[in-house]
Parts: sequence; structure tokens; C-alpha cells
Amino acid sequence: MTARTIERSITAFLDGEDSLEIDNIIHSTAGAAQFGFSGALVGGVTVYSWAVPALIDGLGEEWLDSGWIDFRLRRPVYPGDVITTRVTPLPPLGGDAEGRGGHSGVEFTMSKESGEVCIAGTAGLGEAAFYPDLAVAQNRDPVPPADPPTLLTPENLPVGEDLPAMAVPMSFEDAAEYADQFARDPDPRWRGEGARLHPGWIAGRCVRLTKHTYHYPAGIHACSQIQMLAPARAGQTLVVSGHVTDGYRRKLHEYCLLDVTISSESGEDLARLRHRTIYQVGGGD
Repeated sequence: MTARTIERSITAFLDGEDSLEIDNIIHSTAGAAQFGFSGALVGGVTVYSWAVPALIDGLGEEWLDSGWIDFRLRRPVYPGDVITTRVTPLPPLGGDAEGRGGHSGVEFTMSKESGEVCIAGTAGLGEAAFYPDLAVAQNRDPVPPADPPTLLTPENLPVGEDLPAMAVPMSFEDAAEYADQFARDPDPRWRGEGARLHPGWIAGRCVRLTKHTYHYPAGIHACSQIQMLAPARAGQTLVVSGHVTDGYRRKLHEYCLLDVTISSESGEDLARLRHRTIYQVGGGD
């Protein structure tokens, strides 16, 4: 684990088509303008994916197999913003005055050139403090996507219930495509035989599970907690299951709190996640 500050920068880009025909119009210029934003919002999971190289530098390869992360999205990121990730070691636990001893983890920020912090969080190795609180869905039998999906509203948000599970075939080519097009991460660990699944892709399964059954025209990723349990690799069909833990209204926004499990085709749990998203954005026309 690092004892120094690590920095990496990237120029933000839109990770999809700039069109009102996409399934989340907040990621288009015209759609975002309806809610008072000055430009298309880059997807929160995509922004998080840009922090991964610095986090691996700080925590080591082990973080991908048995580490955790807890982060909150604080400000929007627009295409063209220069985003710098800074990973800094937290004070050691049980160490001496010279800093010798076990680290409790790292904190990280993703900031614009102005200093405005867009994402802030902490990460570490082993079991996170939040892990015991994550709900585990009992329904893990995948079903086809709803056709058509149902509009998600506060009245039909299934709080306290499992969502229908989904099967996700993930080829080596799919893993490389995510690393190329979204994370812009050239590292060979995401490619070829035995390729790992990028942490950004893992984080993105929560929204995809919701949209397996429901749809909503505009949404904003608010925060994530992710616990890795085992190596997650391409070349298999994964099962994504989830439980809606809570739903509430805050500052005119409607929120959903979803706990998700990603399992291998053999049934081994690879990751558990808690994803907080705004599925009805307040303040629009």
C-alpha cells in the first residue's frame, strides 16, 4: 500500500451518443439542459473508472480481488473538463510516531482544474465496515428483460423486495471494449485470456439491473459502496441480482437505494455493491 500521494489526470469525454434518444437523457446536452445543467453530464460510473489506475497504484493488485471502495459524487463532470485523481494514504492504524504500522486505506478525490471536487471517497483492503449492512437478494434465477420495461415511480418502487435477476454474458472482447471506450485504460490486465473485469464495469451493473425491469428518462448516480469478494474475470456468464433497500425523496429528487450481488456462473459471489441513484430528477421543466 502506498505511503505517497498518487496523481493521474484525464480529459473528460462523453461516453455515449449526445442525443435525446439515449436511455438517460441527462447524458445528452439537450436533456441535461432541461434540468438546469450547462452541458451533458458524463456518467458517474465512467468518471469513477478513470480513478482505477491510481487506486491500483495506491493499494496494489489485491484491491481488485478483496478490496473495497466508498465514494460520493459531489459535482457534475462535463466533456472537456480536466479531471485529476489524487490518492492519499490515510493515517496508519496501530503505527508508531514515525508512521510504521498498518494503513487503514486511502482517500481519493477527483477534481477539476478549478479545484472543485467532483468525486470523493475512501478505499482499502479486506472487509469494509459497510459490508455487513449490504442486503443479499434471495432471487438469483435470471429472467429475460422486461418488454416493455415499466416506468419507475415512487408508487411502484419495490422497496424491501428483490429485483428480477439478469444473466450477463461477458466475453474477453466485451471486457477489452469497456476498458477502451469507457475507462480509456490500456493496461493488459483488462484484455486477453484471463482478462479481469474493470471495476467501472462492475459498478455499472446496478443501473443495468434496474433497467432490466424498469425505465426512467433521466437519472443521476449519487454514491456507491463496493466490496470485492473474489477475482472477477471475463469469459463467463455472470448473474446480477439485487434487493431494493430503500426509497425516499430529498430536495425534490426521488432516490433508490439498491444492494446488488454479482456472481460467477458457478455461483461464487464476486462482488457486493450498494448503489444510490436519483431516478426522478427534481427541478426539470
